[in-house]
Amino acid sequence: MGCSARTVYGDFESRASWQPVLQSGLGHEGVLFKVVNRYEQIYRQASVKLLPASQEAVQLGALNLMLKANAMLFEAAVLPEMLHRLSQLEEKAKEGAVVK
Repeated sequence: MGCSARTVYGDFESRASWQPVLQSGLGHEGVLFKVVNRYEQIYRQASVKLLPASQEAVQLGALNLMLKANAMLFEAAVLPEMLHRLSQLEEKAKEGAVVK
């Protein structure tokens, strides 16, 4: 498995299509889907490197990357619920309720 320089820079060159979405602050669901998709791609690429690797350092590096991608994926998955709870607390605070 390998990755060409062209592939590496493909994301950078196509940023005109995804960067405005990420920076707009609107369409949180679309942004979440894009971020989750990126984490899944990172995980898949690391697992592809792990399977045929014979060197222990490569295996450990791939496992570490997979672990980090899983943690970030979990954080992204719970983010909508946390934002919802935060907005509920803000509404209660605006109404003058004591939030504990």
